[in-house]
Amino acid sequence: MSLTVLIGAMTGEVANVTFDGCTWRDGAVLLLLGNAYAAVGSLNIVVTGSTFSDALLSPEGGFPPRTNITISGNRFTVTRLVPRSGLDLDRPSCVAMNELAISNDSAVVLSGNVFQTVRASSRAVYVVRSGLRVSWHSVFAVMGNTFHMDGVNATLIHLEGSRQSSSLSVLNNCAVVIRGNLVTRPVNYFMHILSALRVESFSAVVFQGNDMQGSLV
Repeated sequence: MSLTVLIGAMTGEVANVTFDGCTWRDGAVLLLLGNAYAAVGSLNIVVTGSTFSDALLSPEGGFPPRTNITISGNRFTVTRLVPRSGLDLDRPSCVAMNELAISNDSAVVLSGNVFQTVRASSRAVYVVRSGLRVSWHSVFAVMGNTFHMDGVNATLIHLEGSRQSSSLSVLNNCAVVIRGNLVTRPVNYFMHILSALRVESFSAVVFQGNDMQGSLV
């Protein structure tokens, strides 16, 4: 089963979308399909208190100005690769972000979640294809999460990118914050930046206060 939230179909001064206490399992996909030109004054998306068991949460594309996406207090458990139509995933993943771009006073926050994988080479957060772009007074944060990565060669945050684009672009007074996370088992990488990292114009990447066991940044 796949449920798609079409941001481009939304209108109005404020749009709110909340998934609270939901259960996603057995190959289900929750797709948040962005559209940077959606006619909304501000957009708030909350996924909280939910269980993803062999299921995938997938924000995709550009989002309009003043978007806040909060992913908090959820439990993700992955024992196999969960396929998603239109996206070539090669590793079991809990959250797959495809061409994600936020800008103009926006934020994406993953906080207080529990990620558990049992397969080798799994990824908790997988940023696919053109990488992650944060620009114009926006924030991307991964804070206070717990990672139980049982399989060997696991990666917590994998940023792919391409020859044409950076794995991570943080531009114009923006920040990417990775802080206060707990990793209970050794992993291959905490953050794997496959291509270039671009940080400029009063922006920052902050990696602070993470409790790791034998992991590499």
